Amino acid sequence: MKMAHSFIFAALLFVGFTVQAASDLPRNLSTSEQKRALEILGLGSASKILANPYPLGGYTGVEVGLTAEFIPLEDLSNLGTQTNDSGEFNYYTLTIGKGLYYNIDTLLYFTPAIQDQKVQTFGGQLRWGFYEASFFPISFSANLYAGGANFSNLINVTTMGWDLVATVAIDNVALYFGGGRINAHGKFIGGTNGITSSGETETQTSSENHTFAGVNVNVSKFFVALEIDKYVDSVYAGKLGFRF
Repeated sequence: MKMAHSFIFAALLFVGFTVQAASDLPRNLSTSEQKRALEILGLGSASKILANPYPLGGYTGVEVGLTAEFIPLEDLSNLGTQTNDSGEFNYYTLTIGKGLYYNIDTLLYFTPAIQDQKVQTFGGQLRWGFYEASFFPISFSANLYAGGANFSNLINVTTMGWDLVATVAIDNVALYFGGGRINAHGKFIGGTNGITSSGETETQTSSENHTFAGVNVNVSKFFVALEIDKYVDSVYAGKLGFRF
């Protein structure tokens, strides 16, 4: 019970120290600047693993987690009508995962309603653990994911991708890494209060390689995960959660 209380307290601190209001977006974006913004915000807000990729355990496996994500803003702030935001864009999501069968897991994530309405994200993953070595503590997974994000009702993004994941687990620590491919589609709103230099609503696409590495530490049924994802830029994320 004390451990559970400590974990809840840590989660509250986690939210309090990492969540900030969404930053102002630069305006008057040209076509090339829209593509760069899509690389920064669209790819950066895509679904992430942020847990031990080992299967949840069939029908009884459930995972619940709170994620804080960090997207660097230095390049974004230099686009269009430049802004003063040169730090990091922080936001958080809730994740719910369920083990299905044959080592297949499904996970859903979304931004809670209490978060700043300048950013909304949602999506899901389908993960399959297809191999576990008998001579070494390593396993392999395939991950399919799709999601969407809305930034200040000015940039709407959808992402889809796949990854292959290798996991090395020793005692309560799991190290995982891998890579794949991601596609992003962005809609940039025009008009009087829009974000495009042309004044018209425009769409952009981006297709990039994706690599990542992370660590997951278990404490009883609770876990802490940290991950770095590399697209065109690097983004960072952390998660507090539990499995049962």
